[in-house]
Amino acid sequence: MTTLYAVLLELKADGDAIISPTQGHHAYALFLTIMQQSNPKMAERLHGTASTKPFTISPLQGKFRSAGKEVGIIDASNYSVRITFLQEDVFAYFMDATFKAARQPLRLESAIFHIEEVAFNKQDSPLCHHQSYEDLFAEAQCAKKIRFRFLSPTAFRSGGKRNMLFPEAGLVFGSYLNRWQHFSPIKVDKLIARSWERIRVAQYALGTHILHFNSYREVGFEGDCTFELPADFDEDSLKTINALADFGFYCGTGAKTTMGMGQTRRVT
Repeated sequence: MTTLYAVLLELKADGDAIISPTQGHHAYALFLTIMQQSNPKMAERLHGTASTKPFTISPLQGKFRSAGKEVGIIDASNYSVRITFLQEDVFAYFMDATFKAARQPLRLESAIFHIEEVAFNKQDSPLCHHQSYEDLFAEAQCAKKIRFRFLSPTAFRSGGKRNMLFPEAGLVFGSYLNRWQHFSPIKVDKLIARSWERIRVAQYALGTHILHFNSYREVGFEGDCTFELPADFDEDSLKTINALADFGFYCGTGAKTTMGMGQTRRVT
């Protein structure tokens, strides 16, 4: 069986520092630096592939001090980066790499950190979990209301641009289906996509946020959105759509999920 992982890379700051408010792309660079400790060829492949990548990365999380338009890192404070893995071998190399990098300083922009631990159990945080694709699909419910919480700015590509700023069902579930079919050993009937147009947004509380990258910016939405499935959906369709919804916890939603965007949780 192939296992999915959602972990928190726990870090401790080594000194005060000032960093940009958008750290997703720096967290991505930090991840690749760690991976190089275990398998440089794997790190190069992960960075170089233009196809769907088998991981997601959150922005840096923790306590920051105000520093005008930037944010301040506090010496000796604890921080974390959430990383999810859609392929088990990438997770295995990552764990080996964190062991090798445990005593080495790691740079995220101008800030220096040391690895404290890697948390990957629900008991550690609701943002952590691990389960196989097979178990995720087998344990999927047949709920007709699905509520997501978009934890970091989320957007979708449209005509080559990331300018779709509302979680339409086809965009959200289509995003999950594409990644599921790409990585899961269990394939689902692609005709399930015909059902997206019948799934409606029942409720939402969303706001937009701007992320400033080095030479460009991204706009995305954050907040809660509830989808309602038609009463006449058959059990197989309900189970498949709910499995894809649960998969969103690992694969993220929309564009730039390796650079801090699209972090997603299903909530009740």
